[in-house]
Amino acid sequence: MVQGLRVVFSPNPGSRVPYSHPVPEPGARGTVTAVRAAGGLRTYLVGPDGGLVYVEWDADGLVCCVSMRDLTLEPAAEERHP
Repeated sequence: MVQGLRVVFSPNPGSRVPYSHPVPEPGARGTVTAVRAAGGLRTYLVGPDGGLVYVEWDADGLVCCVSMRDLTLEPAAEERHP
């Protein structure tokens, strides 16, 4: 994942169950961010189902990992419907 990419949390109904930490409500918007890890700065962790991506959420500024499969790209400003 590319740092700075805008994403929307779009989990399927069963996706919220496996998280051991609080995740945002569906539809929450955020930005892929990098965190310091053993190998340097990382935007993701390799794992099952595409791995986990670090996202800084707009609503509260908190950073957490969510499955790559639970993210969609945020539409560009000109593509959003009013």
